[in-house]
Parts: sequence; C-alpha cells; structure tokens
Amino acid sequence: MCENLNKVNLNESVTDTMPPKKVFEITGKDTLFAILFFVSSFLISALGVTGGFNGGFTISAFILTVVMTLYLKNTVKKVSVFSVICLILSITVTLSFLITTNGSVRFWSFVVYYLLTLCWFVSMAREDKCTGDMGILTFMFRPAFTESLPNIPTSLLSLFASKSSFNKNFVKILVGVLLAIPLLFVIIPLLISSDEAFNGMISLAIRDIFSFVLKLILSVIIFIFLISFAFTLKKEEEKPHKIINVARLEPIIVISFLSVLAICYLSYLFSQLAYFFSGFGGFLPKDYKFNVATYARRGFFEMCIIATINFLIIFIVLLLTNKENKKLFITVKSICGFIGVFTLVIIATALSKMFLYIKSFGMTELRITTGMFMVFLTVVFISLLMRIFSEKIKVIKTALITAGIVLTLLGTVNVNTVIATYNYNAYINGALKDIDVSTISNLGDEAIPYLIKLTKNENINIAEMAENELSAQYYNYYETIIENNRLTAKSKISSVEIFNISKLRAYKEFYKYLKKNPEIINDNYALEQAVFY
Repeated sequence: MCENLNKVNLNESVTDTMPPKKVFEITGKDTLFAILFFVSSFLISALGVTGGFNGGFTISAFILTVVMTLYLKNTVKKVSVFSVICLILSITVTLSFLITTNGSVRFWSFVVYYLLTLCWFVSMAREDKCTGDMGILTFMFRPAFTESLPNIPTSLLSLFASKSSFNKNFVKILVGVLLAIPLLFVIIPLLISSDEAFNGMISLAIRDIFSFVLKLILSVIIFIFLISFAFTLKKEEEKPHKIINVARLEPIIVISFLSVLAICYLSYLFSQLAYFFSGFGGFLPKDYKFNVATYARRGFFEMCIIATINFLIIFIVLLLTNKENKKLFITVKSICGFIGVFTLVIIATALSKMFLYIKSFGMTELRITTGMFMVFLTVVFISLLMRIFSEKIKVIKTALITAGIVLTLLGTVNVNTVIATYNYNAYINGALKDIDVSTISNLGDEAIPYLIKLTKNENINIAEMAENELSAQYYNYYETIIENNRLTAKSKISSVEIFNISKLRAYKEFYKYLKKNPEIINDNYALEQAVFY
C-alpha cells in the first residue's frame, strides 16, 4: 500500500513539474479559416506551381491574399502607408503571370510578390516600429522563419485538439469520409464492371490521379507552413526585439578599402578623357576608330556588374561600420558619396550604350530586362546616396516598392510583345537592315503573330525561316491525333492553370494560319482532311 501511495505521489509530482504543452486557443473561426487556407494552398499548387505560373497563379495568389487579409484584419489598429502600397503592388505584380510569358519577369515577379505580401501580412499583426534597414529586414523575416517554423507542431496540434463545436463537427466529418474510403475500393470495381460509361469516366480519372496526388502533397506542404505563419501572427504575442550583435568594421579599415576602389575609379574616369581630348589619345590603340556598334556592344554588362557590386559595398559599409556618436566618419561618407556618384555615371553610360545598341541591332529580352534592372538600380542608388547623409531614408523600402513598380510595368506592357513589335516595325521601316527570326521566335507566345506576318515577307529566306519556326512551334499548341488516315489537331490551351492572355492570342492567330496553311505540319498523312480544334 505504501508502495502504491509513493507511486501516486511520484506521478503527481512529475505531472505537476512538467510544463504544459503549448497550444493556441482555436475557435470555430480559426478552423473555418484553416479550411480556407487549405483550399488556397491547393489552388496555389494546382493552378499556380504545377500550371507553370500562368494565369492560374494570378487567381490563386489573389485568393490567398484575400483569405489571409480577412483572417488577420483588426489585429493591429493601424497599418502604415508603406504596407498598403505593398498590398497594392502585390496584386498588380501578379498580373505578369496573366499577361506575359517572359520567364525572367515571371520569376522575379514571384519573388517580389512573396516579399510584398510578407510585408503586408506581418504589418497587419505587428506594429512597424523599425529603425533602419536592418530593422525592416528583421520585421519582415523574423515572423516568417524564426517564429513560424518552430510553431509548426504547435499549430497542427492546436488545430486538431480544439474543443470548439465547429472543430468537433469538422473532425467527425473527416472521420466519416476516411471510413468511407475503404468501402469505395469494393464498390467502384463493381460499378466499373456493370457499366461501360462509368468505366470510361474512371479510366479518364485514373490518368490524372498521379498528377492529382502530387498537387495534393504539395498543397499539404504549403498549408503546413501557411497555417503556422497565420496562427503565429494572429495568436502569439510579439517577442521583444533583440539586437543582433554583428561584428563591426573599424573605420580605418573601411577607409583604406574604399580608398583603393576610389583611386581605381578615378583612373577609369581619367582614361575617358581620351575620347574628348587628343592629348590623351595615347590611351587608345593606334588604329582605333570610333564605331557606334563597337562602342555600344562593349562594356554594358560589365558596368551592370560593377554597379551592383558598388551598391552592395556601400550598403554593407553603412550597416556595419563603427560609428562615433551614432554618426559615420565624414571621410567614410565622402568616399561612399564619390563611389555612389561614379556608379550613377557608369549606369548612365551603360544605359546610353544600350540605347545605341538597340538602335543598331534591335531589342532582345536580355537587353530590355537588364536595362530595366539598371533603371531600378538607379532609383535605389539615389536613395542609398541620400541614406549616407540621412538615416531617415529606408533603402530596403525604396528597393521593394521600386521592384514592384518595375515588374508591374514589365508584366502589364508585356515586354516580349514590345520587343517583337519594335523589331518587326524597325525592320519593315528600314531602321534595321536585317531581322533575326530565331530571336523573334525565342520570345514564345508573343512571337507567333509576328512570325505569321514574316511568312509574307518579300525576302524569301526570311519567309522560309518564319515558316520553319512556326512549324517547330506547332507542338506547343496542339497534340496530333491520327485515325483512319485523318489528322486531328487538338488544342493544348484548354485548362485554367495554363491560361495566359498572350498564349490565347497566339493560339487564335495560329489557328487561323493553320486553317490556311496545314502543310507546315511535318506529317505524311492526308493533311487536306486535317481538323483543327
């Protein structure tokens, strides 16, 4: 008896000393939104990721933004103007997936969309008390990583351990569905054997079952991170801001480092006098003759890299250099200011080279996107120069807003269409002596209308190249089915997830062209009997 009593007391003491499991208090509203989060995750997976980030991602991203905004509303009494701008840009930047098929624009649009929505969601649950760029980065990323990731087990446990009536009913429904699944393995085979139409329907469904399972697995992964992020912002109190102790740079080291760069850049500026004064002509080769094409072709991408490196150097120096009375040494400011102004000069030079190069050889995707990156870098660099002399300037905020505006512009005007239109019109008007048909074709969906126009060109070689490119593009839009020596071209542009305005326009133009010119399909069957749909 004493042994039993001791066991009871021991167990009670262990229970009393064990810390209670951390759980969030989950209401029926939380469970309802958890369901909406799962639906949003599935839409992101099915319409966005597996759909190739086309129009389906625009729709699913908008739905996710609305659901999360409704869930977090009223958490903070007031949000900043910057956060509202982030919300607006997060919506406009996703239009790129609906309008353009440019891979670079869509990739960076996805990255910037994530950053913009992250900032908006966090601002709805946390007051923006950030000081400096490092504080802004902490404000954005700490809830998404250092707070949300450890809370994944807690969030899932809280969701399924909730005692709310709504949650209990939801669990009961889930149990009922799970109990019905084993019975379906018996009933479905019997129904298949009893009816041919049902057999055909199930056969079609099985073809897509593997794709559906992948989408479901991906949506579960997205949901796990999403629900933990939402619960953390909504239910967990904000932790005190901890200042990260980062190793600081001694001013003397920074000054020496920057001085070497400044001398190098001064030498470069000195060498440029050779273009303006004959007395400095020895810097150039003896047989040098100024040629617009040679001048424009050389140095643009190198200048882009130098500008990017300079931005990172100055930004790191401003963040990590030791200060005296919270102020940078005037020498550090002066050298950073010189490097910043020099960088703006080479950015202007690089852009002028790009304009000359486009005028001589036409537009390409790389030339335009890199040029727009330089415009973005110019705006951010100006803010960085202002930041040298005033800590009130927020470089990160400026960069985020500028990136959103630039990508919205590139997406909505459809940079690929701009490139194809410019090159075609410049060639027709005689501004360009030749046109690179393969470069036009590489633009993808946006190229189709212009390739069709080029098939009617007076230059036989260009017309033939355009026809060959269209022939190669055929399989991007149609799958060929041949029965009884009859060719049927079935459209691939049919599902919501791969819908895109440029793709739809290209398909319509291609359809009209194929009806009149079925011979471009490389097939030995009776193409005069071909059917396109």
